[in-house]
Amino acid sequence: MAAPRSEIVHKHIQNPHATRPLILPILVLNNTSDEDLLRNIKINSARNLPWVAEAPVDHRPAILVGGGPSVSGDLENIYWLQKLHDGVIYAMNAASQWLRENGIEPDFQVIADAKAETATLVDPKVRGHLFASQVNPETMESVSNPSLWHLGDERIEEVFPPARRKRGGYALVGGGASVGNSATCLAYVLGHRELHLFGYDSSHRDGESHAYAQPMNRFIPTIDIEWAGRKFTSSVAMKAQAEKFQIMAQMLKNAGCEIHVYGDGLLQHMYLTPPNLLTERDKYRLLWQTEGYREVSPGEMLVEDFKKFARRPGPVIDFGCGTGRAALRLQEAGYEIILVDFADNCRDDEALSIPFLEWDLSYPCPLRAPYGLCTDVMEHIPPDAVDAVIQNIAEAAGEVFFQISTVPDRYGAVIGSKLHLTVQPHGWWREKFKSLGLEILREEDREIASIFMVRRKV
Repeated sequence: MAAPRSEIVHKHIQNPHATRPLILPILVLNNTSDEDLLRNIKINSARNLPWVAEAPVDHRPAILVGGGPSVSGDLENIYWLQKLHDGVIYAMNAASQWLRENGIEPDFQVIADAKAETATLVDPKVRGHLFASQVNPETMESVSNPSLWHLGDERIEEVFPPARRKRGGYALVGGGASVGNSATCLAYVLGHRELHLFGYDSSHRDGESHAYAQPMNRFIPTIDIEWAGRKFTSSVAMKAQAEKFQIMAQMLKNAGCEIHVYGDGLLQHMYLTPPNLLTERDKYRLLWQTEGYREVSPGEMLVEDFKKFARRPGPVIDFGCGTGRAALRLQEAGYEIILVDFADNCRDDEALSIPFLEWDLSYPCPLRAPYGLCTDVMEHIPPDAVDAVIQNIAEAAGEVFFQISTVPDRYGAVIGSKLHLTVQPHGWWREKFKSLGLEILREEDREIASIFMVRRKV
């Protein structure tokens, strides 16, 4: 639904006396079930409240204020943007009262969290309240006349009152990973094209998640995240916000928005790092946030070919598993599957229960299995790492089914970076496998892709 989806993340713990870290899978659940979200939307939509609709262009700057630790250093910028440039302040959650305590009057408070305790964050003194229809009814009822806005989920209109749905005239707002992302899209819906974002850190500083006390977040588990050479501590929800912001911001800029991001944190670092400085892992973390990149799952279309290849029973390692759809089909056929990918956000919801290892295949893989599946991965590997990746895959799995694209990619333009780094013809890959001491059991040139079934020579 509109809340961040549940997922499994990996926490790495390095014992100083061990050569490799202990990798612990952590299941992270949404804080509100889909059933409760739909119930909240149904109740709130039935109330006689104004609904946010698309507004004419508003040439005043929108000042979007989150609660990230860095916002405390930007109070002067926020103040002057409002006073000298007639900026409109949209404050997220408790940032509204915090701004007032620091001498700045926000224009609107934006709330999207569906937890019941979110009602404690409501600022009754702010001029306007913009509450998502998914919030708990107690939050909605805590002020006299909030404006209702709806997250752009495909099921949300099903629970609207039929007459209101038929009448139309309302907007569905994107950016559902967090209130900050949604508020950015909401500002666009309300007509703003100049957007100034403060406190969107999506990470902790000195052990604190906010510039002010936020007891609701005290016990939320954190993970360590590395991006373009810097390390951050973040919750899973914050990480999702930072990742999804990158794609959302590009879409808003393509729609005519001017975006200014202030402060320092995970989100800002991701946004301001030039594409040529991104690591390969960082590129794919961004790409997996786009629905378009998920549309095609090459491995899923090769399951029947693989089943003819892997006739004997035994576990299968899916190297560079992507969405995990191929693994789901193989699992249905009775195979035991282990997923491997170096982007931890690649898998579809349905594949999250399959064992998964976040791993960079340019390093020796700790897994072992009689079979391996590696589809549309090798062309993404930098040329100087191809040999190591093939050798590491062959060491982990006795016999491996490869599909390798032999043409340039068409999707890298989304993030301004080429994806297929090793584009070579079928014969080049044949000689590569042979030169690395692998026996080719079968090969097939399919014009835009090559099929190879290989095994280590005994």
